[in-house]
Amino acid sequence: MRSPFMTLYGEEYFQKTWEEWVEAIEKYFTKRNGDICKDDLKNIKCKTLIIHGLKDPLVGLEHPDYLHHNIPGSRLYIMPEGKHNLHIRYHREFNFMVEHFLKET
Repeated sequence: MRSPFMTLYGEEYFQKTWEEWVEAIEKYFTKRNGDICKDDLKNIKCKTLIIHGLKDPLVGLEHPDYLHHNIPGSRLYIMPEGKHNLHIRYHREFNFMVEHFLKET
């Protein structure tokens, strides 16, 4: 997973940015006692589209399912062949879904 990012950003910048991101998310996670967003989902009032890749090695299916069941009126679309960066590999289908969703709302 690191290779494309290192190619794009360079190894030094990627390493520095990754370390800062991990540190920031760790502080946020600790500060909120492990709850990154669960308590806030009920406050989402806008229409919400959740797109998830079924073959995502980093985010399990329980996450988009949980979001979908806890954000009132949300829509969930599972891409059967999608992985974590599905917006890149399947950009046409992803963009079509997003455009269609935005035009409907």
